[in-house]
Amino acid sequence: MRDSSSISEENDISKVVSCISQGIPYEHILTSPKPENREFLKSITLEYLRTIDREKDYNLLCLCLEEIISNSVKANIKRAYFIINNLDINNHDDYVKGMKNFKELGVCNMRDPSFVEKINKLGLYVIITFKFVDGCVNITTRNNSVISKEEIERIEKKLKLSENQSPEDIFMNSIDMTEGAGLGIIMIKKIMKQISRAEDCFSIRATETETITELKILP
Repeated sequence: MRDSSSISEENDISKVVSCISQGIPYEHILTSPKPENREFLKSITLEYLRTIDREKDYNLLCLCLEEIISNSVKANIKRAYFIINNLDINNHDDYVKGMKNFKELGVCNMRDPSFVEKINKLGLYVIITFKFVDGCVNITTRNNSVISKEEIERIEKKLKLSENQSPEDIFMNSIDMTEGAGLGIIMIKKIMKQISRAEDCFSIRATETETITELKILP
């Protein structure tokens, strides 16, 4: 059961301030990738960082959040692309077939209003939750395009390869022409380790219904 008010679609910073003062989570559903919606999420991030005197980490934390949201939106676009083209994303043959054209035809639709409308009609969503947990700012992004076991394994492999490597080595070892270079995920991990003392400052996991990504930053 949620301990927050209803999920907001409005860009109203006063509601954010109210949730912070009441000590309850603030949830925002991203209905489209419009610039004003992205800017509003940055404003929310700044409000939460102010409460723990970590405004100096605003730019880097926003960079991480932007990457996560972009990945979540792309995941929904990919899921919609597979559904619209009658392909089963969990079927290996369909997955290989779909990915051949997705990068060229699917991602380019990210800012197409009609395609965004199709995504919303399919019930695909991206929800960002801001809350405090033991004084720690916790930013959780959830989308119901569930990441596959194959994708999780690919991410874990990239993260493991990035440990104790130079930027040049990371670039050379992270190239994956099927899903992209994967440098965004590695960047998030590196940045969060730099600005957060939380041991689990960055995590990504899947449930039966959602893909969940978390960022945590201590005062």
